[in-house]
Amino acid sequence: MATTYSIKAEPRTLLGKKARKLLRQGHVPGVVFRSNGVSTPVQFDERTLGRVLHYAGTTHLIEVELNGERLSTLLREVDREPITARIRHVSLWAMAMDEPIETEVPIVLEGESLALKSGGVLIHSLEKLRVKCLPTQIPEAIHVNLAALENFGDSIHLRDLQLPAGVQVLDDPDTTLASVAPPKGAAEETAEAASEG
Repeated sequence: MATTYSIKAEPRTLLGKKARKLLRQGHVPGVVFRSNGVSTPVQFDERTLGRVLHYAGTTHLIEVELNGERLSTLLREVDREPITARIRHVSLWAMAMDEPIETEVPIVLEGESLALKSGGVLIHSLEKLRVKCLPTQIPEAIHVNLAALENFGDSIHLRDLQLPAGVQVLDDPDTTLASVAPPKGAAEETAEAASEG
């Protein structure tokens, strides 16, 4: 089960453009969206929020304590200053823990590939997968072992993965997660040989 991070929130009374005052006071304005459609304006301590978001990302649950109530949430959106990357606003999504949700999980490539060691070029265009599972079953990442790529032209598809229990991937099973192209010189030689033959 994924780690849960906790943070305390306070009800926010400064709304709209007035919320900018909070940033000067070391607080970040935010909103918690609930599954019933209700949204609650809140504010967080800026330093604590920055630390929690750094570790939680979009795949770990963030437990928000608000007025004595504990809400299990996921990060929905974070708005940052373009230059300083300082957090200007954050949106969190509170969900029921017994209902599956859809979210995105990063893909992590690991292991050694014989084809890559032989000079092959890794082709890897997909960085995240859409999954459906209970909030407590969200994997931190989907791991792809490159050891299966032994020869130039080999591919690993989504259907080849062993997924954690309770996790359903929503992307096309035929999606290519990683493949190996021959080195540029080798590809040209093969093409020349084919044209001569």
